[in-house]
Amino acid sequence: MLNKAVKRSGWKPVVSYFFLFLIFFALIELYTINKLNLWSAIFLALFFSALLARILYVRLIRPLEEMVSVTQDMAGGGLDREIRVDTQDEIGALARNINYMAGRLKNTIDDITAEKNRAQAILASMADGVIALDNRGRVLLINPVVEVIFGVTQAESQGKDILRVIRNYDLEQLLNQALQFGQAMQKELAILTPEPRVFRIHVTPLQGSGREQGGVVALLSDITERKKLERMRSEFVANVSHELRTPLTSMRGFLETLLDGAADDPAVTKQFLAIINTETERLSRLIEELLSLSKIEDRKTVPRWQPVEIADVVERVLATFQPRAAEKNLQLKFERNERIPVIRGDPDMLSQVLINLVDNAISYTPDGGEIVVRVAREQEHLRVDVRDNGIGIPAESLPRIFERFYRVDKARSREQGGTGLGLSIVKHIIEVHRGNVQVESRVGKGSTFSFFLPFDGSLIENR
Repeated sequence: MLNKAVKRSGWKPVVSYFFLFLIFFALIELYTINKLNLWSAIFLALFFSALLARILYVRLIRPLEEMVSVTQDMAGGGLDREIRVDTQDEIGALARNINYMAGRLKNTIDDITAEKNRAQAILASMADGVIALDNRGRVLLINPVVEVIFGVTQAESQGKDILRVIRNYDLEQLLNQALQFGQAMQKELAILTPEPRVFRIHVTPLQGSGREQGGVVALLSDITERKKLERMRSEFVANVSHELRTPLTSMRGFLETLLDGAADDPAVTKQFLAIINTETERLSRLIEELLSLSKIEDRKTVPRWQPVEIADVVERVLATFQPRAAEKNLQLKFERNERIPVIRGDPDMLSQVLINLVDNAISYTPDGGEIVVRVAREQEHLRVDVRDNGIGIPAESLPRIFERFYRVDKARSREQGGTGLGLSIVKHIIEVHRGNVQVESRVGKGSTFSFFLPFDGSLIENR
């Protein structure tokens, strides 16, 4: 038992206590046999007690004080500090163990911090939104995509119910169902952000310890543009089918009439063939514009970049439309700034833009009207306006005027032979030239179509 106690407590403290006991026992014996007087015994007892206290302070108390100070710093996060005790006794062993434990703890914290930083980097680099909830439906974290889309922050949303962060009851219901049943779920939801967006939401439950559920993680994929493209594709197919079916039905009807015997009448035959020829030209024009628009959108048509004097392009286009304008007694005017820069572009594409705009202006301007093409330099852009005093465009139609197959007056557009693709081609050509196009119009007052083209500083020449 004694050996076990000595091994458990350490042999050096036991020797110190035994040595102290011997000293005091010797002093008592010397005093008893009158070898020492009382004051000498007290002096020697105090001397050896001070010596032992000094030894205990140096070898025990001071190392313990340093360990207390260092461990307090470690508790506050200062794991780089070490206990400087070089003794080979139990105190030194304890100090080395604490230093080793602090080093292991520092390495563990560094690993955890690195993993956290990697996780945060992954969340920050994701294109989709991520929302994590605990088992009570409170927000644990959101990634920067969610912060940007919904205008919230991680600090503001943490610990709140999801409905207080994102005001959407369908989303709250979906997340609560995933929490309740512990099953993965998927759904498409329209959420105001504040503009309406469509999200495909994947909800995955997190497993906690035992049977306890640890919450859910929701992945929000923004499919608004995809839905828009799907709708545009559906509308495009419907519009193309309608545009093709109308002339084909007309041509088929006239051909059946001719086959049924109307071909025997030369006058009727000539009239029907003229109508069929008109519808055929319309079909050819529609197909050509569809192909042209498709090539421009798919970047299959590469502009032939070269210096272009836009004034020459305008003059050629107006000369082409002069006979048609004369038939309607329309005045075609060209106004230009004296200082027009040379731009870099494709002259054929820019001619097509002006042809479509001037053609529309002539088609929708009553007899005796006026069409003005104006070219001017505006800051770092070249501005071209095509202005008329025609029938104008309703305000509700202006946002959609550049959509494919969109017509303000469908019946009149077909009478004029329009396909509904001209303005869409204009928009895409200008975008290829790194410019933009806009329209201003008032019903009964006329319209002004404007496009802006950047000019290359190395090509600025005043004409």
